[in-house]
Amino acid sequence: MELLCFLIVGIFVGLLGSLLGIGGGVVIVPLLVFAWGYEPQIAIGTSVLVVLLNSISGTLGYMRKKQVCVDAAIKFALATVPGAFLGSYAAEFLQGRLFYGVFGLFFLGVAYNMFTKATKKDGTTGANAQVPEHYNWQLGVLCSIFVGFLASILGIGGGIVHVPFMAYILQFPVHVAIATSTCILAVSSLSGMLSHAYLGHIVWTTGLGIGVGAFVGAQIGVQIAQRLKSSYLLKLSSVLVCLTGIKFLMSAF
Repeated sequence: MELLCFLIVGIFVGLLGSLLGIGGGVVIVPLLVFAWGYEPQIAIGTSVLVVLLNSISGTLGYMRKKQVCVDAAIKFALATVPGAFLGSYAAEFLQGRLFYGVFGLFFLGVAYNMFTKATKKDGTTGANAQVPEHYNWQLGVLCSIFVGFLASILGIGGGIVHVPFMAYILQFPVHVAIATSTCILAVSSLSGMLSHAYLGHIVWTTGLGIGVGAFVGAQIGVQIAQRLKSSYLLKLSSVLVCLTGIKFLMSAF
């Protein structure tokens, strides 16, 4: 029965992750901690394994649709590493109510901006999305360093920042931004999984159980994404960003 629960959770996480370009840790970690009683560090380590399997499956699906900007994914994923390293040291000094409050408001502002702009976006679907031949990769690398920094301090996945950045600043088609974000997670989560495995933070039966479900769910999510208009995907993403902002505001009070 527990294995069946893991598979169902995994399918949901994979579907959501590939639809929005996120790993799913925001869903997995609370479930493992509160529903199954895992220690936070074990929940995080196990979640990273699921994120890896989820993002690999999503990347394969999006690559078949030719919607992944592989060049950007590799550059941006590598750029998150120094940011995460700096963030791990800065976290000790930047934690606190004011810090969480500022970033909570920041995410709410991003969510509002995404939602309002989504209503003005054209109704393109995945079939019309083209990977850009030229983009400002230098700006993308700088942003990715910041994304790694934020992810390390706030404990969030980079996709929640990468998707709106690529869609609005770099002018990637929304479907390409989501697909590329998924590929970035596949690259960046590999090192995280290896380090957690070395430290013994992964419950393999749980991680593989949820991960298999996520692998299947991600393929479903890719197919659904092709049928959704870019404006709908942006609105869904804005809801996730908004919930993240509310989470940090609650931590501030």
